[in-house]
Amino acid sequence: MKTYQFRFNNSSKTLTILIWFFTTLVTIALTGTILVIPSGSYFPTWLLLIFLPLMLMAIYKLFKVASKRQSVEVITLSELGFTSSCFGAVLFSDISSIKIPAREISLLGGHKYDYYKQSEANIPNPVVSITLDNGHILRWVLGEWGGLYNSKEDFSVFFAFLTALTDQLYQLYHSDEPPNTYLQILDENGSWEKKNQYKI
Repeated sequence: MKTYQFRFNNSSKTLTILIWFFTTLVTIALTGTILVIPSGSYFPTWLLLIFLPLMLMAIYKLFKVASKRQSVEVITLSELGFTSSCFGAVLFSDISSIKIPAREISLLGGHKYDYYKQSEANIPNPVVSITLDNGHILRWVLGEWGGLYNSKEDFSVFFAFLTALTDQLYQLYHSDEPPNTYLQILDENGSWEKKNQYKI
């Protein structure tokens, strides 16, 4: 059994971050309004005692939730599937499709880092998704050259996991076929879908 550990941008936390972001904006606006407007006019002074702690709590929660967006993933690969610390156990036979933005990854023939340094193009943060037969989608967002949520080494470890995963799927479903464009099983768009004859 092989283990892969890396950090990634856990996009499932986005909604929570947005909620706390707007809560923070509202509490700052209300607290600021109470401080600026003379106390007797519209708002009693005691409201400040309520909104100031609420504002501080909202700011604290926003930073706490935003820092949790970086998740640490530990994946253990076995003969039958893999176990993810973030998504649970997955059998290879339960994977129905994989989507990898192959053209955004230099290891798969995409632009190199120098291209992004010398142009105004944004450095991509590829979203790799695996869809299971039950409809559940596993998503990892990592920047190939590092970034806010992962390092270059994290991406290298993740890419090694993808290579091992696609090798296993190739052996399971396509061993009698020639390898495809990317990682043996992915087409030119970076997609793979389980053929109907393999679906249960």
